[in-house]
Amino acid sequence: MSLEDRTRTTPRERNPVASIVRVLGAMAESDEPSFGVRELGRLLDSPPSSVQRILEIGADVSLVTMSPSGRWELGWELYRLASLAQRKHPFQAATEILDELSETTGETTLLTVYDPHRKARMYVATAPGRRSVRFVPDLFKWLPLQAAASALAIIAYRPEQERRELYAAGLPIFAQGRQTGKKLESLMTSVRADGYALSHDQADVGASAVAAPIYTTGEVQSSIAVAMPNQRFDHISAADLAQHVTRAAQDLSHRLGDPLTVARGRT
Repeated sequence: MSLEDRTRTTPRERNPVASIVRVLGAMAESDEPSFGVRELGRLLDSPPSSVQRILEIGADVSLVTMSPSGRWELGWELYRLASLAQRKHPFQAATEILDELSETTGETTLLTVYDPHRKARMYVATAPGRRSVRFVPDLFKWLPLQAAASALAIIAYRPEQERRELYAAGLPIFAQGRQTGKKLESLMTSVRADGYALSHDQADVGASAVAAPIYTTGEVQSSIAVAMPNQRFDHISAADLAQHVTRAAQDLSHRLGDPLTVARGRT
């Protein structure tokens, strides 16, 4: 199984915390409001008896609850914790910056985060563009590391050994086909030299994007991007667009208190 496939299908976990997270994830990601044990078993490819035990553990702390009809639902304790955690999340500071960037460019802006363990990326915030035809991302969904600008702007700044492991595993993946590690590393070098990444038809055919890295505690695990349909992307004005994006990324890095960004601001 390729690394890309492993980002799509989470392997069966052996510890109780990971097991309850898998069950909660399946329930949260589904459009259904409630579930039977066998339904969840099919979703998770797990025996109903195992799912039942996990649900009972979650019910003990109100992470899940059983409805009067005998079906399982997400519990109020999960909603409470999620709400409190969201208030504390440092990237809440991104909302104003994304809005300002969208207002300046007229296009959709995105905040992307990267999980080194999952080897996957996720859009966690967006400000919609003002045009009738615009890029609309799926929020809070783990995505493979296709060579979209939002991913390139992160991976280019990860440790060299980590990058080479990604290349060897087949990531990032271009829409037009796999590239060699040598070509990918050359691309990453260009991204670091420019301070931003460009992409066309990589993760989403028909879409172009410009992205810049966000520094937090001295490393890069997220990026800010502007995305738009190809027909509105102008190579001549790409540099101006990149300036807006990199300025927004630097602003967010500074607000998050990154020591490297603060030091750069003093020079």
